[in-house]
Amino acid sequence: MPLLEIKELTKNFGGLAAVSNVNIALEENQLVGLIGPNGAGKTTLFNLITGVYEPSEGDVLLEVDGQSQRLNGKKPYAIADLGLSRTFQNIRLFKDLTVLDNVLIAMNSKNKEGFFSSVLRLPTFYNKEEALREEALQLLTIFDLQNKAE
Repeated sequence: MPLLEIKELTKNFGGLAAVSNVNIALEENQLVGLIGPNGAGKTTLFNLITGVYEPSEGDVLLEVDGQSQRLNGKKPYAIADLGLSRTFQNIRLFKDLTVLDNVLIAMNSKNKEGFFSSVLRLPTFYNKEEALREEALQLLTIFDLQNKAE
């Protein structure tokens, strides 16, 4: 079962098909690129996958805990809670923070610590913070950016 599967995805705006019958199956640990000229529908496709737009036709399926979940109709925050989110073309990094801190900010939705744990700085807060830091460093390593972390 693919981690992310897109089946016959189409988005029409009036009489214009911005995305038409797209099929993609992405496996775990697979890294792919999407290229094309301006106006080809790349951003529209990402908006469909992440819930910004709802498809006119087709399905977006994400494997979560061994089960295929249909993402159509879900809000972007609900899709992000499932582990799928996006960045935007006009990315605005926090220039006064380190690369590692910018990655950690992007991972904020993965931090499920409660209000009291965070305010009181309970051990679970520090454990989760360290686990996220290690995961962020692993991501930087994948992209050969570990030497830019600080």
